[in-house]
Amino acid sequence: MNPKKLYTSYQEKKNDFHCYIDNIKKNAPWDINSIINATLVKNPYASDFPLRFFKNDTNTSNKTLLILKSIFKFYTRNIYLFFSYMIASLLYKLYYRRKRKNNLQIIIDVFGLIDKTNQNGKYTENYLAGIYQIFEKFNTPYSILIRPYGVGKNPFKLKQFFKIINKDSRDFIFEYEFLSLYNIIELFFLILIYPFKTLRLLQKEKTPIDKMFNYSLIADLQKFSFDSLTRYILGKNLSKIKSIEKIYSWSEFQVIERSFNYAIRKNSNHIELIGLQFSLNYEVYFNAYTDDIDYEILSSPHKMLVNGRYYVQNRKKIKYIKGVSLRYKEIFNFKGIKEEKNIILLGSYVVPDTIYMLQSRMVSQNLIFKSHPAIDINQFDIYLNDIIISTENIYRLFQEAKLVVCSTMSGAAVEAVACGVSVIIIASQDNLTANPLVEYGQGKIWDIVYDVSEMEGIYKKLLDYRANSRKEINEIANWYKDNFFVKPTEENIVKVFELEKEKN
Repeated sequence: MNPKKLYTSYQEKKNDFHCYIDNIKKNAPWDINSIINATLVKNPYASDFPLRFFKNDTNTSNKTLLILKSIFKFYTRNIYLFFSYMIASLLYKLYYRRKRKNNLQIIIDVFGLIDKTNQNGKYTENYLAGIYQIFEKFNTPYSILIRPYGVGKNPFKLKQFFKIINKDSRDFIFEYEFLSLYNIIELFFLILIYPFKTLRLLQKEKTPIDKMFNYSLIADLQKFSFDSLTRYILGKNLSKIKSIEKIYSWSEFQVIERSFNYAIRKNSNHIELIGLQFSLNYEVYFNAYTDDIDYEILSSPHKMLVNGRYYVQNRKKIKYIKGVSLRYKEIFNFKGIKEEKNIILLGSYVVPDTIYMLQSRMVSQNLIFKSHPAIDINQFDIYLNDIIISTENIYRLFQEAKLVVCSTMSGAAVEAVACGVSVIIIASQDNLTANPLVEYGQGKIWDIVYDVSEMEGIYKKLLDYRANSRKEINEIANWYKDNFFVKPTEENIVKVFELEKEKN
């Protein structure tokens, strides 16, 4: 099925897809094993069921062989990660020297990028940049709960990381601090039983969809997230600490957030969980959206703060509230395009889609490529002939942009449009297309290419439109800025994090 037909199928069947999965979730046992199940979470990048469903792909191999293969890979990978985690907890005890100044009351739960910190020699993160100074200004004590990212294969990276963190004056906490012998035994046991608990979710094969689901359920064992179990144990340990009042948790509503939320909500009623989705989202990134059923089974936070009013969902049980765009403050300082001369190619987190984008270029001059910051650019070397490689800030690139070309799953497309830059999205050739833009402005300031043969025509159409309709281009840009972003002023941050009452 080509990308255009896949998109059409998605539009026709998306309600059926959600109803099918939600019905299974309602009838499944409400425990940690179903809450962290990749197939039920709907993430199209962690389960092959969404793609199978919309492609109506009923091709399945021998299910018995698949079960044996998936279980073998599951245990091989996760037993290795278990011992890696034990080493990480030992390194914490050996190298982490900081003692907290504050009681645990307000926790800010965020990723810690180990490789980036070790490379820079300093701990920084751009998820919630700008809030810490304001918490301190308003005399609100907080502790940063770091989720170490990038240590599973090599826990020894933590040696340098802990040495760097020891020099930071802020209060930090790590999950290793609370780990007990009982937790280690529990973790090992949870790993052992998970594949068999997963088999409880197999459906009676009354329809082709049931067969597709069962096949994906088994295949998805290979994509299991080890961290979902360690976060579950951490959540249980934190739930016992009576002084904790609030946890602000960076959330894409992945299994690592679901298991953490579930552990706290199931075991305590004194902690308020606030999910922070201060990023740009995609309709097909299904797992990021919290439904009332998620609230009922205790896997969601109590409320979700989002990047702009467009992302506020109408739910009966979980509160969706407009937050603040901490990562996008430069969009409010952008002074406009100075000269329309370059075509900017922006890579995404999905490597095959970035490669296809680089192969689809419509011109050979004035091309500038900026890779996704989490992706090694060296793997694109053979596709970068005659292309300038840039590490500059994207807003600096927008100042001289004629047009921006993005592969799938690139939130920068929204940033470009909100700055008045025309954008072409290149559809994924092997998965659902994660397009952050919405119908408004399509064919005017942005459009999507499903096949490289369409590139030249859409390129010309967008440039012609912006040459003749400058006023409407500006109106569309302002609409995106107003609906997808909230200016991260001190006043807005104080309001969102409810800090006013804390000021002395």
